[in-house]
Amino acid sequence: MAAEIYGLKRKTKVSENKIIIRMLEIAQVCLAPFEDSGLRRIFREPWEIAKKRPGLVRQMRKQSQDRLIAIAATRLTAADKAAIKELAKKQGTSMSAIQRQTLERLLSRRE
Repeated sequence: MAAEIYGLKRKTKVSENKIIIRMLEIAQVCLAPFEDSGLRRIFREPWEIAKKRPGLVRQMRKQSQDRLIAIAATRLTAADKAAIKELAKKQGTSMSAIQRQTLERLLSRRE
């Protein structure tokens, strides 16, 4: 875990303490929906077993999909944005909805 934190520190140029705090905030968001019994199971079981729990898998996937959508939105070229904007007008929806649908389709094919 220390090596992971150090690696993130080098990549982000943020202090180790801030990285640890952010990791705890992310964990808190992921664990918030669980009841007491679910939390007990997650913390008592070895990580290899706990990370396969359906509820926890959904929460972690939700976090990663939000991150993927944000990254994809920032890396579009002007031509890509114009094409998505035109498609959104034709379909009567928003650009972000088209991006989200596309990423969801890609992710569902990958599983």
